[in-house]
Amino acid sequence: MPPSPKDARSDTPLPIDAGQQRTHWRRPAVLFVCTFLTTLVSGTIMEHPAVPPLVVLFTLLSVPSLLLDGLPFSLSVLGILMAHEMGHYLYARWYGVHTSLPHFIPSPLVFITPNPGTFGAVIVTKAPYPNRQALMDIGAAGPIAGFIVAVPIMAYSLVGARVDLIPGEGEGLFLGEPLVFQALAYLIHGPLPENYTIYLDSVGLAAWFGCLVTMLNLLPVGQLDGGHILYAFTGGAVRGRRLQRNFTIASFLALAVLGMYSPGWWVFGALLLLMGRFSGFRHPTPIDDAAPLPRHSKWLGWLAVLVFIQTCMPVPISFTGP
Repeated sequence: MPPSPKDARSDTPLPIDAGQQRTHWRRPAVLFVCTFLTTLVSGTIMEHPAVPPLVVLFTLLSVPSLLLDGLPFSLSVLGILMAHEMGHYLYARWYGVHTSLPHFIPSPLVFITPNPGTFGAVIVTKAPYPNRQALMDIGAAGPIAGFIVAVPIMAYSLVGARVDLIPGEGEGLFLGEPLVFQALAYLIHGPLPENYTIYLDSVGLAAWFGCLVTMLNLLPVGQLDGGHILYAFTGGAVRGRRLQRNFTIASFLALAVLGMYSPGWWVFGALLLLMGRFSGFRHPTPIDDAAPLPRHSKWLGWLAVLVFIQTCMPVPISFTGP
């Protein structure tokens, strides 16, 4: 049974209005099942890299048991995404902020590789944040929880990963190496010989995708997790709003430059602009914007910043080599 939410300004639990806190589960459940199936298919395709994706799809129609090959990837990627969203959800429940259950987003384009079979997951906040402490704790808890789950999954994959020669230019898909991956790879494999690299299995790819999702969510823009954290640190006064605007502009400039090396950044930037078109880039103000941010919430925010540094990949995907 989850604890009752508390007012950040006192230790008195706040009563929950049963009508306002009513949780709808049918749509999240249907989306989760659909995403489970699409990640299963994607994982199966990853387990048979020598076979064209469309051939794998047609084979699944006659041999559905082949889907079991994609189970390790599916469970890994869904576990990371679930940890991320439940970090948000449970803290929101603690603070009495009405939110939906996690909505997983399936990707039907499983025949286009690389494709994890999902566009991630979201929860929808249906009430304003009571104060900046709630905003910080709810915003930071998600990426931190997802990162905590992703690290052991990545380590497990690296233990059995193959170390082999780097393929020639244009002969392979090269993934960006976040700092956490480099640290784990060094601890497990030591310094690699010249012209050698690590080949990840599907479980390792799930952990890598979890790092990518974490990094994207922590960009200090709008109502992304990073935007929540930035607002919690800076507040809604004139100086705080100016800092938020400057960080947003700097983020889009960075995406524009990075897009010259990895065009996917331009696509992501366009999506952010589209989101801003409907929801705006100006972060909504909590009910109590004057209450100071407690020390433990500040530490949680700085921990999220550290997670962003550990998962940062300027060039996530490349076909031209490291």
